[in-house]
Amino acid sequence: MKRRPIFLYLAVWSFSLVAAYYIGSRAQEDSSVEPSLSAPSPIRTTANSARAEVQTDTMEYAVSAENPLDTYLSGEPMPLEEALRAIPTLSAEESRLLLSNAFALATSDPNRPQLIRELLSQLARTEPLAALEIASGIASLRDGERARVAILEVWGRSDPAAAIAWAQNALAGEPVRARSSQLSAIYRGYAATNPEAAFAQAMSMDENARLKNRLLGEIIETQIQTGGLQAARIAVDAISDPTLRDGLRRDLVNEWAEFDPAAAAAYVSSLGDDASQRLKTTLVSEWAESDPVAAAAWLSSLAQDDPAIARGSAAIIREWTRYDLAASAEWLNSLPASPELDRAVVSYTFRAAEEDPETAMTWAASIENDRRRSWMMERVAGTWKEQDAQSFENYLNESEFTQEQRDRLENAQNRGGGWGRGW
Repeated sequence: MKRRPIFLYLAVWSFSLVAAYYIGSRAQEDSSVEPSLSAPSPIRTTANSARAEVQTDTMEYAVSAENPLDTYLSGEPMPLEEALRAIPTLSAEESRLLLSNAFALATSDPNRPQLIRELLSQLARTEPLAALEIASGIASLRDGERARVAILEVWGRSDPAAAIAWAQNALAGEPVRARSSQLSAIYRGYAATNPEAAFAQAMSMDENARLKNRLLGEIIETQIQTGGLQAARIAVDAISDPTLRDGLRRDLVNEWAEFDPAAAAAYVSSLGDDASQRLKTTLVSEWAESDPVAAAAWLSSLAQDDPAIARGSAAIIREWTRYDLAASAEWLNSLPASPELDRAVVSYTFRAAEEDPETAMTWAASIENDRRRSWMMERVAGTWKEQDAQSFENYLNESEFTQEQRDRLENAQNRGGGWGRGW
């Protein structure tokens, strides 16, 4: 009777040992996996790695991937655009390292200048003077100038006060054109972040009128592109100097008419007598590139003696004849004849000569200025002879030209492109 409990106790004890061993071995296996989930080892990043961060609810993981720029610089096939997308992630140290590799590229590589310029722009975010010093080592004068402009625009965006202070001394001995382009870059960058302050700073500059106008024009253009159209208009209208104000209004309207010509036209009309001929011509010239019919309708609404009609019509005809010779001719015929309209007639004749030289000759003969008329008729004659020599000969026989005039037309040569230039 007493052996049975003893055997039972032995069985339970044995089973407990086996269970304990099993549980212990499983726990040991699990412990070897757990650290990789709860405390991942950081992956070392270098200048050859692009860094990203992946956030979870409790921690951040450092993720490393090969930088596309290294792949591109190593000579492996890769679109330049893909490589350039990695540049904004670079530190100053990484930018310097990759610049060394970019300078080592063959000068025959067409992408080399852009790659160097983009890397210098990235370095300029934190070290603009260092970027400028490196840019001075670019052999090509053109590429070097473009790199400096890119660096200065970045500097003007990040620290305009320092950039302007640097320019006062560093650019003092530069040629006028180089100084102008580099100052413009600084103010363009400045205007991208604080257009009002940039405008006020430029207005206070003691510079020649042309450079000052250019800087203010750059600011206005940048301000409009970043959504500050109305603020730019108010600032321009508040200028007391009429010459400066008119010049900046042309910059304003030229940029405005590119995306909303009707609103720009309403603004010009609202100025009344303060709207200069050049301002109206600027408006229709830009408007005609997108809608010459609407631009022509607006110009026709002006008073017949408005001097803007002659120059504005020439700009409209240059664009309209590219699409519709008949309609543009009908509109041109509706304008009051005048010597000032010769520019528009020359523009029309130039376009018409390629498609209908006989009609173009009629237009050329209507030009009031003697020198322009002879010049244009000879050019139409040169084209007409090449297209249809017999009909040109018939025209000469039916016309009442002097022998000298006939000889000039018969000997005229087709001058090709460039007609109307300078008129």
